[in-house]
Amino acid sequence: MNRRGFTLLEVLVAVTLIGVGFSVIFAAMSGSLKNLSRVETNDRRVELARFKLAELDLIKKIRPQDSATGTFPDGTRWTLRSSPFIAPIEDPQRSNTSSVIRVDLTLEWMGRHGVQSKTIQTYRYQVIDQTPIPSLEEQLRALE
Repeated sequence: MNRRGFTLLEVLVAVTLIGVGFSVIFAAMSGSLKNLSRVETNDRRVELARFKLAELDLIKKIRPQDSATGTFPDGTRWTLRSSPFIAPIEDPQRSNTSSVIRVDLTLEWMGRHGVQSKTIQTYRYQVIDQTPIPSLEEQLRALE
């Protein structure tokens, strides 16, 4: 007997295998799109942090132990905190009116598993004089 073509069982097995293959491919593509979305959101957050640090560069002097807070348009909360890193030398024989201020930029956002945070540290050299320094909040508001 001369057989041509496929039996019904062979066709059903082939269709089932193709269906399973497509479902695996579509699941992988869906996972890739979710990861891509997370990466794009993280890149945007980094860009906003760079903008905030660029604003900080426009401020001439920062008081030690000062802070400022705000929220980016995407809902990420930011906090800037300054603290003395190297204090000026008060000894009259070795007087140095310069100091180094450490500034921490902390970002907080809602992630998949609760609140996520990232802190970026930068340092600023400045000469201390007797002129009053406005608060960090006031100086950032003046830049807007």
